[in-house]
Amino acid sequence: MHLSSIFAWLLAISTTVVSAVKCYCTDDHCVPYGVCESTICLVGILKSSNSVIRTCGTDMIGCRRNVGRWLDLCACDKPLCNTFSYLRSNAKREEEVPSGDSLIFNRIHSVDSNPSHPEPDAPLSTRTSLLTILLVGVPLAVGAATVVVVAFNYYCHLC
Repeated sequence: MHLSSIFAWLLAISTTVVSAVKCYCTDDHCVPYGVCESTICLVGILKSSNSVIRTCGTDMIGCRRNVGRWLDLCACDKPLCNTFSYLRSNAKREEEVPSGDSLIFNRIHSVDSNPSHPEPDAPLSTRTSLLTILLVGVPLAVGAATVVVVAFNYYCHLC
């Protein structure tokens, strides 16, 4: 009789260990190791701070919005599956894009104050000309001067 109760207890423990899943954990109760074990992994965004929390749980599979203290909450049952990428790809968005033609982007024409990107029809600046002279003209002049010095030296030794 006592042996059968021990066997039943071991069977219950072994099934809970087998069904336990290792999860990432950024919640306050798992600071030392960063992992926890439970039946499912949770990843969500808190309403109060908009921070992403990864922890262990026991309820629900899938993703939901506005559940308790969570803005978005997703649950999964695979090892180390509670990543922000999982939350982002599986969270259901309430705002659907209408099927008809709608304005998605609104182009704003404004003056660009960045001097490194001139207007396409703007005249060439002196800065561009100076860079061309420095990067092309100076090396060509140095090369030509070298050729002249070598040629002069060669012909002087012939005399």
